[in-house]
Amino acid sequence: MIRGLYHRDTVGWLIAAAVLPVLAATVVEQGVPALERMGLTLVVVLVWQAVFLWVRAQPASATALVTAIAVGVLAPGDFAVWQIVLAVSFGTVIGEQIFGGWGRNIINVGVATLAFLYFAFPETLHEGAGPLVAAACIPGALLLLATGILAPAVLLASAVGAGVVTLGLDQNPVELVVNGSLVFGLVFLVCDPVASAATRGGRWVFGLLAGGLIALFAFADAGSDVPHAVVFAALLASLFAPLIDAAVIALSSSLRRRRHG
Repeated sequence: MIRGLYHRDTVGWLIAAAVLPVLAATVVEQGVPALERMGLTLVVVLVWQAVFLWVRAQPASATALVTAIAVGVLAPGDFAVWQIVLAVSFGTVIGEQIFGGWGRNIINVGVATLAFLYFAFPETLHEGAGPLVAAACIPGALLLLATGILAPAVLLASAVGAGVVTLGLDQNPVELVVNGSLVFGLVFLVCDPVASAATRGGRWVFGLLAGGLIALFAFADAGSDVPHAVVFAALLASLFAPLIDAAVIALSSSLRRRRHG
């Protein structure tokens, strides 16, 4: 961990830098349509950031790029422009800005945006990203691990949770390892330093929950797909994160009182 990095703007720019290889890999795999979706998403997020910047005099967040790439990776369906604009507006305003901006939100903006797209327009099919996107996530993950932004416990526990449930459902875990949607979701959505659990023990519980839900949603129903599984697992785990942290703190306090009378 590098000292002095935990300033809001610095963390945001590091996360944005970590996701850049994924941008290139997504364009290679999906072509110009992916670039158009990401560009449109980025513009909408920045417009809303500018509105709230004017209202609250807060700096814009570089994590807008993560939201844009999340839409490019996990929403490759044939969405109309107005559908993406509506979903991104919902995700940005309801998922982040009403809480005071990035760093205070409880749900990742990309997760809120994609969940809205999936719920509002369920007829659109999605294909998971390929192994090139999965490989492109590795440099970013290493950067975030080295700087302490990505919690190793969350990443490891998520992988373990996904692997155990996958084996329990008699599926091949290799299918998850090479799936770009899943790897991207684990690194940049589930392991979001703001929306995930903050306590040491809570991170393990949170990761196991998120990983297990991803595998359960992906394999329990033959009609499921990995993009849906990743987004809904990240959404549910994020909603439970404050409760998990509260339970861990309460348990730790109780044990400490017993030890010291």
